[in-house]
Amino acid sequence: MTVTVRPARAGEAAVLAALAVRSKGHWGYSAAFLARFAHGQALTEDVLAANDVRVADRDGAPVGFCTLLHRGATVVLDDLWVDPAEIGRGTGRLLFEHARDRAAATGARVLEWGSDPHAVGFYERMGAVAVGWADALDGRQPVMRLALDG
Repeated sequence: MTVTVRPARAGEAAVLAALAVRSKGHWGYSAAFLARFAHGQALTEDVLAANDVRVADRDGAPVGFCTLLHRGATVVLDDLWVDPAEIGRGTGRLLFEHARDRAAATGARVLEWGSDPHAVGFYERMGAVAVGWADALDGRQPVMRLALDG
């Protein structure tokens, strides 16, 4: 029952988008908000094919994913979602470390992203710091940054 990380496959966009909605729902957001969030999910097959999307699998089933947008010296962690049943099992840490290492391997100096406010503590434990605020569907969200050795 180990978790492995692999590239996303064609045909997985809908499954991963639904996983993101379940993950967001873990934090007690209203049904109306989650419906708006699901509608706004931009994870399509085209997005999957054009970006660096990695999937965490447990026993062959997707249980989390992350998306990296490579922008030279800065890599944007555009998604990091874990199925609610995986929270606290190390899957988020595995995905984050994988994303960090992939970003560093490209020569990027910074990994940056907008964080759900409920996830800030997790990201701080990963070594990131809040550096500002950005507008989001649910109001304002912290912008997190991790300097990379690279």
